[in-house]
Amino acid sequence: MAIEDQFKIINKLHKQILKLEPHPELWDKEYLEKVKVDFTYASNNLEGNKISHGQTVQILKDFVSPKDAAISDYLDILNHKKVLDIVFENYTSEQITEANIKKLHKELMKNPAQWGDDVYYDPGKYKIFENRTYRSDGKEHMYLEPKEVASGMASLIKETNEALKNVNSKSIESHPLTIATRFHFVFLNSIHPFGDGNGRIARIFMNLILLQRGLPPIFINQVDKKIYLDCFTQEEKKVGAMLEFMAIRLIESLKAKRKYLLEKKNINSADRR
Repeated sequence: MAIEDQFKIINKLHKQILKLEPHPELWDKEYLEKVKVDFTYASNNLEGNKISHGQTVQILKDFVSPKDAAISDYLDILNHKKVLDIVFENYTSEQITEANIKKLHKELMKNPAQWGDDVYYDPGKYKIFENRTYRSDGKEHMYLEPKEVASGMASLIKETNEALKNVNSKSIESHPLTIATRFHFVFLNSIHPFGDGNGRIARIFMNLILLQRGLPPIFINQVDKKIYLDCFTQEEKKVGAMLEFMAIRLIESLKAKRKYLLEKKNINSADRR
């Protein structure tokens, strides 16, 4: 499906949701709690966390670690939800700033057990060692050198906030999803500013942008992980690959939100009879 058609579907679904929920700034608390759990599970699962969705629900309800679960996996789930509590409580006023990004990273990665190597433990601070990854084709991919991270982040934050001043859902180039996807891609594919926790922080701020524009968060599930990771390589060859992927995910989230609102409306109508 062409990207133009995807955005037509996104805007159509969003209009349908606005009719069911005229004040998107007043998000349903029950829906937000469900989103927090689903987002926490999906984002950590992408990073190799072995805790299931059912166990995630149990952890966040009773704060009890599942039997045989790694302490690092348990802490990742617990801390991610705490960060989402912070973000969602005042999401309309949350800002994309260097201080805010560092603050949330510090909360997300505050326990030494979450880090694969104690040498890298430095929550809330930019990396001091080089980091790299290997693509699906086996090629090594290097991220920005530590000494260049501060200026790289400053440029990305400035660019993102300038774009958000001129957000326009009728234009693909100025659409909130495009701005959010661009931030996510540069943060993860180019800068990778922290020693660990980069993917989770990038997805949190991507979704913050969407939330502030009345759009539901995007979930990237395990079944889509390979496609998601391949998009980083594809985006370097063809601009737009990551946006096409995120557009599909947003359509899924919009349909899920519409279904939730319709079911709630039907339940409320039945209660009034």
